[in-house]
Amino acid sequence: MIPGSWLLALLLALGSPAPGAAADRLSGWTTHALEKVGPADPGRAEGGVRLFAARNEFEPFQLVLRGAGPDVHGVDVQVGDLVSRDGARIASDHVTIYRVGYVVLHTPSSTEGGKGPWPDPLLPRVDAYFGERRTSFPFTVERGRNQPVWIDVYVPPDAAPGDYRGEVRVEVAGRRAFSVPLRLTVWPFTLPSTSSLPTSYGLSGPGLLQQHRGRYTSDEELFALSRLYTVAALRHRISVHGASMVPPDATYGDGEARLDWATYDREVAQLLDGTAFGPDQPLPGARLTSIDVRTPPQLTEDRQVLYWRAWADRFRERGWLDRLFLYVWDEPKGPEDYRAVLQQGRLARRADRDLPVLLTEQLTPALSEVVDIWVTLVNCIEERPGVEADCETTVPRPAYASAERRGDRLWWYQSCASHGCDVVGGEPFTGWPSYVVDASPVAHRIMPWLAWSFDVGGELYYNTVEAYGRSNDPWSDLHLHGGNGDGTLFYPGTPARVGGKRHLPIESLRLKLIREGLEDYEYLALLSRSDAGGAALADSWARRIAPHTHRWERDPATLLAARQAIGHEIARRGVESGP
Repeated sequence: MIPGSWLLALLLALGSPAPGAAADRLSGWTTHALEKVGPADPGRAEGGVRLFAARNEFEPFQLVLRGAGPDVHGVDVQVGDLVSRDGARIASDHVTIYRVGYVVLHTPSSTEGGKGPWPDPLLPRVDAYFGERRTSFPFTVERGRNQPVWIDVYVPPDAAPGDYRGEVRVEVAGRRAFSVPLRLTVWPFTLPSTSSLPTSYGLSGPGLLQQHRGRYTSDEELFALSRLYTVAALRHRISVHGASMVPPDATYGDGEARLDWATYDREVAQLLDGTAFGPDQPLPGARLTSIDVRTPPQLTEDRQVLYWRAWADRFRERGWLDRLFLYVWDEPKGPEDYRAVLQQGRLARRADRDLPVLLTEQLTPALSEVVDIWVTLVNCIEERPGVEADCETTVPRPAYASAERRGDRLWWYQSCASHGCDVVGGEPFTGWPSYVVDASPVAHRIMPWLAWSFDVGGELYYNTVEAYGRSNDPWSDLHLHGGNGDGTLFYPGTPARVGGKRHLPIESLRLKLIREGLEDYEYLALLSRSDAGGAALADSWARRIAPHTHRWERDPATLLAARQAIGHEIARRGVESGP
């Protein structure tokens, strides 16, 4: 989006209310998604809403309303159909409108963060999962305070390329107050529904029950909530591991394990097959890009081998094996953990040579015989002069080349090492990509750009609902592991808090920006496939925006201009769609 805003005079000219009406006390402006608008930030005075998007892409912007007098009650926002000059139409039900909520932070995550109210939870007007009207709209705009509204526009895959026009309508107490013109250019190419960059973000089903129901209620609710959150992540192009965490039951005999897949398949099979999202839904045909093996506790080694073999056989039969992994250990420490990794890895090799073993560790020759997917800290893949990274050794990117020639894969992750683990981080913990609430918006979006620059094949993140199991109320207490929102990208949307009849995940602003970064990656991927020079050009753009893990483009306008230039280049070269 090209950022812009409106003065009150322009707003009133577009839809004049009666003199002295409550709308007279409102002013507003628009801005792109890469801005965190504080409640007391000053207003703007230029421009209009201008969006560019591919087919099968989400493109967000923000409308910020500000009260100039007494509180204005009953404020509502709606977006009508977008229509092209030729009569092509993007229906209003492809637009999701959210009131931006604030969380009050009491401790900064690092010296780059800060205390006070920060925008993060996105409270839907009508939710995207059940189509229920929630109580976040209408709302009150308080005197002298900003109230941002986040608006997601989804461009369906069959949208005709070209320019579309529409408007954002603001109402007060059921009466039209003013409208804001909206123009969208749809590029003549289509993004794939399934992310080209594999991801695996953690999800804890038991934590979901704790926050949504207050206790463990039933397996049925565990599976339902786990599936709902998995769908929510996939709508943002993210795959999860964990989820319900319930492994299939097994019986043993005749040298094999026979697993009952019925319950597991109801939870995830459609998401692996690409049949969960139909042709009329966003991201039709989207599939999980990764999935983890779930292992029952306290199996003997022989039964562990049989159990894992049954997983590999089943996933091979269903065509899912290329996305399966065994998360063998998390951040091993020292020789004792290494011995355990080797023991578990050798059991996996006995089970099936094609069962990939994933380990969160830098390349370690002593473990090479059992590891297939190395997941390094983003802090530990290049030297940062003058700063000691939070890793014992830095293994530079070129060192992985020989392992990759053997078939190994390289993923990475960011963690509390980006902001300071259980401390308010100083210089060593600044400049990194980060998913904490009080980091810059670009810090949430930059990981896929870096993945392209460093040729890293996937991203892992330890949890999306960490605070659900560690806080009485994630809405007010998000400070974990030294960071605000570390491991928590959703908020529990209970009917008591957000209205409606059904529980749902409330998405964060950070989750939306991670999605935007994954869509940026698709632009780079499309450009790289355009012709003989496309790959070099994509590499050049990625290095321009994200040359180093600790030094990347901070200016939102520069990143957005790069994305727009790449879109123009893809369109000029005639690339129509992704894989």
